[in-house]
Amino acid sequence: MIQVDISAAEIVVEPGTTAQLSVTITNQQENDDHLFIEIEGIDIEWYAIPVPSFTIAAGQQQTARVMIKIARACESYAGTYPFVVRVRSMESGEFGIQQAVLSIKPFSSLMMDINPKRAISTFIHHANVYDISVSNLGNHEETLDLYASDPDDDCAYEFDRDRITLKSGHIETIPLLIEPVARPFVGSGRLIGFTVTARSSQDSYVSASVHGQLERRPFLSTLTALMLSIIVIGVLGWALFHPHPAEISSFTADNMKPVAGSTILLSWAGMNFGPDAYITPGNIPVKSSVGSVQVTAPQPGLTIYTLHIPSGGRDITRDLPINIQPAPIPPKARIRSFTASQTRIHPGDSVTLSWDVINAISIILNPLNQSGDPRQYLSQEVKPDSTTTYILTAKDGAGNVITRQLTVTVVPPNESLATISYFKAKPDSIYTNQKTTLSWSVDNAMSVDIDNNIGSNLPVKGQLSLTPAQTTTYTLSAIDNRGIIRTQTVTVTVSEPPPPPTTTIPPSTGDTGTPIQ
Repeated sequence: MIQVDISAAEIVVEPGTTAQLSVTITNQQENDDHLFIEIEGIDIEWYAIPVPSFTIAAGQQQTARVMIKIARACESYAGTYPFVVRVRSMESGEFGIQQAVLSIKPFSSLMMDINPKRAISTFIHHANVYDISVSNLGNHEETLDLYASDPDDDCAYEFDRDRITLKSGHIETIPLLIEPVARPFVGSGRLIGFTVTARSSQDSYVSASVHGQLERRPFLSTLTALMLSIIVIGVLGWALFHPHPAEISSFTADNMKPVAGSTILLSWAGMNFGPDAYITPGNIPVKSSVGSVQVTAPQPGLTIYTLHIPSGGRDITRDLPINIQPAPIPPKARIRSFTASQTRIHPGDSVTLSWDVINAISIILNPLNQSGDPRQYLSQEVKPDSTTTYILTAKDGAGNVITRQLTVTVVPPNESLATISYFKAKPDSIYTNQKTTLSWSVDNAMSVDIDNNIGSNLPVKGQLSLTPAQTTTYTLSAIDNRGIIRTQTVTVTVSEPPPPPTTTIPPSTGDTGTPIQ
């Protein structure tokens, strides 16, 4: 026989690092043997055995090493991988095995690219589309939020999708529309540098960025403007004293049926917004002709947001009706179980209270007045001095409260913890050579005995068919962990069966009914 022992049942490895598993092999055979170590269940590239085979004398043992090294690559997907360490005899064919689990920790690695690196925005063709490529080089799935900005807020950015989910090793390309906020008619060109960022929605420290450039060109260069200044000076003067009327191109929301209390992203675009522009309700100031703002959805019902642009002595408006939905009712809390490791104890004994609670935001255990997070606070060890009723209270998100009670009985030191639920014979009165069935159920007992040669160390619950020869009283003894006995008796009455009944044969009669002599 070949005995195999390993140093750990679970090996936790972070990709890019090395772990070691020690395998101790004991040759319990009568002869020396040449043994070979095999690993089954995990990729062969994840481990190495420096000395895979060796000879062990009979009755001796030897320790071998298995080196676990996981490459820091997306192919090393995070998770648990059960495997088997098998040691096989090269002589007799005997083998020994041991099971273990390889746990690969998750790591995050993102990479971004942009195409083109640089684009040109003219007065006529002002919007440009960039392709943003995001690569997940980590070993687990990532959900990413996309952002874009420039230092002076010179551009407006619109993603085709601002949240993506990337599997390990996958690449996804998302279009990004970039449009300068201002489009000068005359002036010099300007190079605007912007940054695109992808950030994990679960871990804000996991992110990647890429930089791009947008060259904004006016319709007329400075030199051309100087040449035409004499012609257009009158037009420019008129324009200075007669500002262009404001114009609202769009006024939208990212969610037209939000839940009360959630956030709504209001976005607008237009031209010639003055410094007094605002959004009602709330009188939210609007600082640019293109932009967005987050607001909190009010109470359920129809809410109309209005964009106000004062211009030329009148108020240009655009309404945006949004139907606010009521917040969903949180599920009711449930106490699926509330149990004790023992419900009867002696003074000084400890008891572990355990519970299973779902849909609760808080729980309290009284009379200890102990509270905690239902996801982490799952049990409590208590040592009551007297019989105590414990009350578990769970509260859900809607404020509903439910309770469950559990009593732990403290009995005197000389009283047995064992309890006999029942001990009976069915039937309890029989005739000679007939059978009866003894049945019993006992709690908190270390051993169960029944006299009259029935047996000792019986199961705590069972039944037994027997045929007593005479009236017999049976005694069940339940012994607790301190050796204190609790007993209960049952008597089976045995009697002789009654004699068979005498059958009387009536005399025969003829056809006339007269008895035949």
